[in-house]
Amino acid sequence: MIVKDQREALCVACEMERRAIAVYERALTLAASEEVKAGIRQILEDEREHLRRFSAMKTQCCVDYDAEERLLIAAMGAEALFPGGVMEMRRANGLTSLTGLYTFARDSEADAVRAYGSFADKCADPQVRQAFQAIAREEGTHLAALEDQLTALTP
Repeated sequence: MIVKDQREALCVACEMERRAIAVYERALTLAASEEVKAGIRQILEDEREHLRRFSAMKTQCCVDYDAEERLLIAAMGAEALFPGGVMEMRRANGLTSLTGLYTFARDSEADAVRAYGSFADKCADPQVRQAFQAIAREEGTHLAALEDQLTALTP
């Protein structure tokens, strides 16, 4: 995915987080196991915090796009994370087991780390660049935690 500038990166990041939230909220309604639901809730909390932070940055430094541009931005966000949505999560057993959920989430976090690192490179504003770098590091921390959880689940 190619973003042109900081403004577009922030908008795509918000869309990526909205998509993550929507996928996990939908998954929460479909998961049967209370253990898997608890894992989804934990992941959702992190995704909501990211959206809050990106939205605040976007409000501070960006004017909004017109309707056509918003559709393109939404498509870019959908392409970047969870291209198969809840159905892909289901195929990966993310709705039926913690191992499936954490594997799916780990792969998504890895995609996010790459995207946010790339977005940081597009930012002229040092504060926004640092914010993307910090969130990429935070996503890296989530990635490591998911790896640890997966290792703990493996007999």
